[in-house]
Amino acid sequence: MSGMLSKAIKANIVSKNTKYKNDQEKVGEVISIDEATNSCTVALITRDGITQTIYNVKVQVSDNALDNKWFPEKGDYVKLTEKFKRHVIVGSFDFAEASSLESMTYDDIYADITGSGGGYVGY
Repeated sequence: MSGMLSKAIKANIVSKNTKYKNDQEKVGEVISIDEATNSCTVALITRDGITQTIYNVKVQVSDNALDNKWFPEKGDYVKLTEKFKRHVIVGSFDFAEASSLESMTYDDIYADITGSGGGYVGY
């Protein structure tokens, strides 16, 4: 009986933690750089809300020769992607661009009639 109950709970109530399986974009500050190993040390706030220093963060390098010229400098803010607890620097971060995007509302969001927590975006 207890075996059936635990299986039912696992199947219907407890779901696997996918927190570290999905890509997440973050912003961090470069503390130090090492162009020889194509890596940096970055300070960021983790998805758990903890300020953390991440060492040996690789910088994503493009195959395009024009894109390869950028490498972060100490003190730069950079965009990072995290997947499976591994971080990669994917580009520089522009605060002016980010704040203008966050302050714009393009559509209205309406609650559905049933009040079930769903809704739709109106144009």
